[in-house]
Amino acid sequence: MNAITTFLWKKIVASTVEQSVRLVRKSRARNVLVIGENTTSLSHALDGYVDRLEVLNHNTLHTVLAHSQREIHEGQSFLDAKDGSFDLCIVSFGLHQVDPEVAEQIVRECMRIAPNALLIDFALAERNIELPSQYVCSLAEQFLHRGHWDVYKKYIRVGALHGIAHRAQTSEFSNVTIWGGGIRLLLVG
Repeated sequence: MNAITTFLWKKIVASTVEQSVRLVRKSRARNVLVIGENTTSLSHALDGYVDRLEVLNHNTLHTVLAHSQREIHEGQSFLDAKDGSFDLCIVSFGLHQVDPEVAEQIVRECMRIAPNALLIDFALAERNIELPSQYVCSLAEQFLHRGHWDVYKKYIRVGALHGIAHRAQTSEFSNVTIWGGGIRLLLVG
């Protein structure tokens, strides 16, 4: 199971990076903040397309979140970036790993520091044909990441990626489906 999941994850990352670069170019963003990146694939691919690229990787994000519990609970800013200091904020597979309320705050922080955000994460199936992909994604989360399975189930219950974007009161500009519908890239503002 682990070898299959590793193979599939590499394919997912490659598809995600390709579509992310396309959306960043489409948005004409020159100053980009990437939040939650688990690999360096996305930041390496974006390096040639943007003037300024900052990365708050997966581990650093979780450290910031742990140290910012009061600010998050009170709906206050918790990232060090100034208002409007970026053109685009990208959250890469970081929303399903935290409670929905925290995920919503992450999106709100993105909207504070940039006019647009690219949200990349697992999504609910919109058509029956997408159900197998959603099922495979949830199986991987259940068996490979046992520590956050309960958090993932909460994420799904609030509507997954679209639910979090809606709760953060964003407007959707682009919705790119990859990996059979189990993963989406939402460009919001």
